[in-house]
Amino acid sequence: YHFFQMRYTGGFIGVDIFFTFSGYLITALIIDEFSRSQKFRLRDFYYRRVMRILPPLVLMICIVLPFTLLVGKDYITDLFHQIVAALGFVTNLFEINTGGTYESRFIPHLFVHTWSLAIEVQFYLIWGFLLYLLTKVSTSVKQFRLRVLAGSTLLAVGSATAMYLGAQGLSEFSPIYFSIFRRERVRINRGDPRSDASFQCKC
Repeated sequence: YHFFQMRYTGGFIGVDIFFTFSGYLITALIIDEFSRSQKFRLRDFYYRRVMRILPPLVLMICIVLPFTLLVGKDYITDLFHQIVAALGFVTNLFEINTGGTYESRFIPHLFVHTWSLAIEVQFYLIWGFLLYLLTKVSTSVKQFRLRVLAGSTLLAVGSATAMYLGAQGLSEFSPIYFSIFRRERVRINRGDPRSDASFQCKC
């Protein structure tokens, strides 16, 4: 998708599929842990996620930084804050606040690709904590599973509703696309590659 955007336009859907698989995997790991021990250790869960993500992220930034001498100045504008946002797992919020967008007025940032990683980590923090609370009020694995299902359904409906309401009257959908609470699939119509992309929200 990143090399052939005009020919293979499924990149946006691909990100949502990745998020969905990741959500299922993390939830399954938590349910399995609770099934084995009737406990879910939130601190251990956070530690495992950090140790899996942070070292490769730091390595990537260290490898990329010397190459900043070879790229245009637009990409290294506010480089310090780009790095802080990446290491703090808030690149998605940084892009929203700085006007970053996938549309025609895109502001190039060197570490913009870490926006999806930021959403992943934010999901781990919030979803892990919510499931931890559910383990405290669940007396059996079956009850826990049912409460996870009910909570997931409510959150999915709430997220879709927030996305729909938030998209009303917008001409740029990247603030919604970058948001952890309002996810959307976006179809891009690209007739003439030189023309502005037209976006249509898809729930």
